[in-house]
Amino acid sequence: MNKIDEKFAELKIKEQKALIGYFTAGYPDFETSKQVILRSVRAGIDILEIGVPFSDPLADGPIIQYTSNIALQNGINMDKCFSLCEEIKDCVSIPYLLMTYYNPVYKYGIEKFAVKAKKCGVSGVIVPDLPFEESELLKKQLKKNNIFLINFLTPFTQFERGKKIIEQAEGFIYFITIAGITGEKKEFDYNAFKVIEKYKKIKDIPFCAGFGISTVSQIKKIKKYVDGIIVGSHFLKQLIYGKIENVEKSVSKFKEVLL
Repeated sequence: MNKIDEKFAELKIKEQKALIGYFTAGYPDFETSKQVILRSVRAGIDILEIGVPFSDPLADGPIIQYTSNIALQNGINMDKCFSLCEEIKDCVSIPYLLMTYYNPVYKYGIEKFAVKAKKCGVSGVIVPDLPFEESELLKKQLKKNNIFLINFLTPFTQFERGKKIIEQAEGFIYFITIAGITGEKKEFDYNAFKVIEKYKKIKDIPFCAGFGISTVSQIKKIKKYVDGIIVGSHFLKQLIYGKIENVEKSVSKFKEVLL
């Protein structure tokens, strides 16, 4: 059984929602990013997204772009991201995923990438610039290694296309809350989340909301519609302008709302 399925099953029994945290590998440096991850897990993160820095991150807002640029300057590449995964493998029991653009995966070699990811304990992969219709090759190699390729849906996805995505989905659905890029947002159209109920009648798979979530108030309003909340830019902002302790406090605060 994949660790992602195990985690959502565990949270369902506890009647809790998942807190998924995104952190850029190698920001502000390799060792600190490792410590941020480990301390965030202790503070309450349920599932980790480890971001592979990329020079042309189309879906990322200014905060994640900034951390990616610093990580690239530090020489972080796919192999070093795998090294980070390998180093945390025996330190955490929760599932962790790699979030990467398709170009680094393709250059690395799809089969080689999947085999290496399994060796490093990766449970899932998120590729925001890979359309569902073109994902079969990567999904096939990941499946051989018991790794889920996470699919995206938005409130604006045509329902018929959404049905096809749901039917083949594994792990959870990454539900993009807004049109555009990542980053903190002041408010959402909460009515847009109501489509999730329709999708769940097709297949009862966890839905996790991401893009722009940064406050307790937002989480309180969103959590009734979803099975998990994804936070990235907000945690990284705490790290940019403060210390690891600030990240830990934010994680604990958000997790408390999801209990």
